[in-house]
Parts: sequence; C-alpha cells; structure tokens
Amino acid sequence: MFDVFTEEIEVTIKDGIAHLYWYKGDLHKAWLRSGVDSALCNEIANQRNEDGNTLTKRQQMDILYQRLRDSDYDRRLEVSRNFVRILIEHKTFVPQDKRHRTEVAERAALKLKEIIAQQEKDREYRESIKRKAQKASKEDYHSQLLKLREKFVAAQEKEPQDKGYALEEIFVDLMRISHIAVEEPFRIKGEQIDGGIKYDGHYYLIELKWTESKADPKEIGSFFYKVDGKLDARGIIISMNGYTSGVVESLPRGKELKILLLDGNHLANVIFGHYTFQELLEHAISQASLKANLYCAHNIKS
Repeated sequence: MFDVFTEEIEVTIKDGIAHLYWYKGDLHKAWLRSGVDSALCNEIANQRNEDGNTLTKRQQMDILYQRLRDSDYDRRLEVSRNFVRILIEHKTFVPQDKRHRTEVAERAALKLKEIIAQQEKDREYRESIKRKAQKASKEDYHSQLLKLREKFVAAQEKEPQDKGYALEEIFVDLMRISHIAVEEPFRIKGEQIDGGIKYDGHYYLIELKWTESKADPKEIGSFFYKVDGKLDARGIIISMNGYTSGVVESLPRGKELKILLLDGNHLANVIFGHYTFQELLEHAISQASLKANLYCAHNIKS
C-alpha cells in the first residue's frame, strides 16, 4: 500500500470509485465498508445542488474528501487505503448501463497499481541506501578498531611511565570512533583531569591509570572528590590493573555515588570487539543504578 498520500492519488481515487459503481447506493455501501461514518454518508447522499437535483457520484466524492481533509489525517489515510484496495482488487469492470464508464475506474486502478509499485521501489531503494550506510559505518568502525587494537597491543610493551600517556591517546581515539563526545586531558586549579566524555546527556570525568599497582582507596577517594566538586558530573575510573580490596567500601558514605569503576579487561573487551563502549557503559550504569554495583562484571552479555 502507498506510503505517501499525494494529490494525484486522491484525484485518482475519486475518479476510480465514482465510476466503479453505477448506482449511488452501491457507492455509499463502499464508503461504509471503507470506514466512512454512516452519518456523514447519509448527509452527503441527501445533499442537493442549486437546481435541486442530487449530486453526481463524482461531486459526492469531492465533498467526502473535503470532509476527510478536515478530520484526522490517519482517518483520511485509512479510508483512502480501503478505497485503493477496492479498486486494485476489482477483477471485472463490467458496465451496468450504456452510460456507465467503467473504463475510467479501470484506468484509475491501473494507475494506482503503478503508483504503489513505484513507491515500493522507492522505499526499497531508500532501505538499501540505509543498509549500505549502516554497513559502511560498521566496517569503518571495525577497521579503525583494528588499528586501535594494534596501538593497544604495542602500548603494553612500553615502559611503565609511558603507558599512561599511551592510554590517554587510546581512550580519546576509542571515544571518537565510538561517536562519543570526548574532551582531552586538561588541568584546572591544580587538578589534573584525564579527560571527559558526554554520554546520554551526562558528563563523565575520566581517570585513567596504567601502573604496575592496583588503584587503592586513597586514589578512588581523591577522584570522587574531584567529581563531587563539579556541577551534575559523574566519573569513570579505568584502572588497567584493577583495584585493591575494599575500594568500594572506602567511598564516602551518605553521599550520592557518582563514579563507575572499570579495568583493563573491560577496555580490552571493547578494543577486541567483544562489545562496544556504549554497551559497556549501559551495562555499568544499569548495575550501579539497580544494584549499587560500581564495579561491573566483564562478561556483560551473560
């Protein structure tokens, strides 16, 4: 059935339906079957022209569509689609009187079939373009992810003091290919911030740690206070070697929990394509919101 209702379609419907039926009673039955309100049907059927004669079937179709245009668009669309079905599914266009011009209805049915076929062709073309764009975007993401993976593997061989800088670059690149708004590392009032992202309307400050040691409660608490001092901010720590025991318990009590804890396994799973960073964030946020679990599992799809 047609997707776009045009003036051409309306005129074709009016011509087709008006000439399909010879008797006005049959025309009005078709209206009722197509969803036209019975009160409106009776009102139009009883209208007269200036000479006092009943209106022609084509004039009645014009008035019907004037009324349908004043009503809900979906209603007009539903009635019109039902009219189209009547025309294109009609098998034999046999005149009931020598003045009955069923060839007009037949031509209208053929024209509507052509319009529907063209709209279907156009829709398939748009869908194919959309699928190609999605495929290209996916292929582009994976090709860039492959390059990032090589960078990530190479970073593991760097000296300890260089790994932190490499992680900052890797994280920024990952956000960009993931189409997540990202801020590179910056410093404010003596505070070093490893960057920030904006996701789902929220800003997240980022703390990146790639050292031989695990992140301890003191480091988590320090980052918590950085986040707590910013307007409506949240925070994400990525500690490549994980966390010491008791980290979550060390967070300040009685305050709103604003930080998520991720580690190197989380990041590696994203970089090696097991899930996207968006999927990881959605899972981490849901675990924190529903279970107060700030350190989510690595297998997020289990």
